[in-house]
Amino acid sequence: MALLVWDLWAWRLPPLNRLTRRPRIDGLWEATLTPTEESHIPEGGNRGPIPAYIVINQSYWSLHVRQMTVESGSDSKSFFWDRVPGDDVERLNFLYQNDPRPEHRARSPRHLGTCSFDTARLVPQSVRGVYFTDRYTQGEMDLRLVDRSKGYTSYQEAAAHVADLRSDDHS
Repeated sequence: MALLVWDLWAWRLPPLNRLTRRPRIDGLWEATLTPTEESHIPEGGNRGPIPAYIVINQSYWSLHVRQMTVESGSDSKSFFWDRVPGDDVERLNFLYQNDPRPEHRARSPRHLGTCSFDTARLVPQSVRGVYFTDRYTQGEMDLRLVDRSKGYTSYQEAAAHVADLRSDDHS
């Protein structure tokens, strides 16, 4: 029971969180992907910047990253945390599989990639990252925390939630 409490909740508490140095990154993130000039993007492909949403489900010992763009969705397959010497928090590294929507598969087949997220705080509001795919595309990612909500399965669903939040802010 104690391990379950730790895994799901206790590690997030500020005194304990400082001891573990594990950043809390769960929730919905608004993201921008910026491919490099050297990326091998097929004819008709998006050269960026590419808007995306990322949903992160996190406990202390597990993590799942779901990225959604208008054209595709990606799911993490494995991950590890890495502490960079001199940094106060850990870096998240993960392998993912990208599945383009059917209408884009002729130009953009299913592919694998890796990503690293650098966090500067234990409870960051923004995160920077880099990615590389087996299609020889690479680039940078900038993420901004929207809220701690989860469960979005499409770009459109996440975008509708963000639009609702923004309309509530202007009411």
